[in-house]
Amino acid sequence: MDTLAENVIGILTRYPLCNRCLGRLYAYLGRGLDNAERGKALKIYTIMELHRRIVEGDNSALDKLKSIIPNIKIPVQPLLDLLNVDIDRRILNEVRKCFICNDAIDEAINFYSKYIAQHIVETSKRSFLVGVIVPNDILERENSIVKEFQIKYWESIKRELKREIGKRVQEATKINVNFDRPDIIYIIDMIHNSIKMELPSLLIFGYYLKFGRNISQNIWFRENGSRKYPISIEDAARYASSIVSAKDVALHIAGREDVDVRVLGNGRPLVIEFKNPLKRDVGLLELESILNNFSKWIKFRIVMNVGREFVSRLKQSASISFKIYRAIVLTENTVTPDKIIELEHSFRGLVIFQRTPLRILRRKKDTLRKKKVFSIKILQLAPNLFEVFIKCEGGLYVKELITGDNGRTSPSFSQLLGTQARCLELDVLYVHEYI
Repeated sequence: MDTLAENVIGILTRYPLCNRCLGRLYAYLGRGLDNAERGKALKIYTIMELHRRIVEGDNSALDKLKSIIPNIKIPVQPLLDLLNVDIDRRILNEVRKCFICNDAIDEAINFYSKYIAQHIVETSKRSFLVGVIVPNDILERENSIVKEFQIKYWESIKRELKREIGKRVQEATKINVNFDRPDIIYIIDMIHNSIKMELPSLLIFGYYLKFGRNISQNIWFRENGSRKYPISIEDAARYASSIVSAKDVALHIAGREDVDVRVLGNGRPLVIEFKNPLKRDVGLLELESILNNFSKWIKFRIVMNVGREFVSRLKQSASISFKIYRAIVLTENTVTPDKIIELEHSFRGLVIFQRTPLRILRRKKDTLRKKKVFSIKILQLAPNLFEVFIKCEGGLYVKELITGDNGRTSPSFSQLLGTQARCLELDVLYVHEYI
């Protein structure tokens, strides 16, 4: 039994489908065909298969042929004459619109591709990308057939529209689709029959340094609308957004430090995203200069333009990179030099178990994480005061490593020293990223 033929016969018996919508249900079968060609071929093959069955004496095949006639929009009168089959002319002349797209897909491809091609030529764009918003009822009708007939080789109408419109625009303009850094993005809204044009974000990779404390990454507001902290990294990015006439700004940062923690050394990696920028050819040195003019307490080192995939790698690197911190630690009781040496040896290559710190538990899920301390180096400043340099995995809560956080972090400095330890100051000295 030909399973493909049976499925197509079953589908066309129940649903009228245009060539594209039928072909799309088997989009990953038959390389080199577009869906319109594939769908027409499947309809012709189905008619041929039913003809064969009729000739070989399958009485049910004729009924199936009659049932699919209004749903395929392919002339079959010569075949019916050959078979000497009389059929109601109303059935032959009946026109049923496609169950999925309501016969709108070919018209949509033609209309939107011509519009976009004309705009690209008029505005001298060098590359483009197409996005499509499809009405939910179309997607639901398509999915209902896929589920009913358990189809494995289909692609969505959304995917086909983006590909076919993009292909036709390329042919008409000789301008290529660019998935990573297009000059312009066309968002086709088939619900409202409109096209929205977006300028892709400008993504700039670099590093920031914080020379002061009480500086947040993002702007924080209290419930009464007043600012919680005087300046932030976001403030500097927004200050610089005028250079590219961006509508908005977003920060993508490798990890996070508390607002009272300075960031020194090589700085913390970040990507500044300028959204919908009217200007794209910004000089990186000029941008760096503007960022650095914002405040003496924040400085930037701008490196290069990047693509969207770089942002994902940057975020992933935060948890697998290592960092070096400097902390000033105050202990409740006196700590002997021998105890300091013991502490250094104990934390060499030590795995730390940390539950979500109490200070952030109200806004983060209570989870257990394992992080490694590679080494610590201590300089004792007084009997109950020392400076410590900590090399550890990204994502370790360093303040809790020192305090123990009421037993939620173990081992901790407090636990091994046998006296309560407290972090007076904390600085990030080095962030090593894998990007």
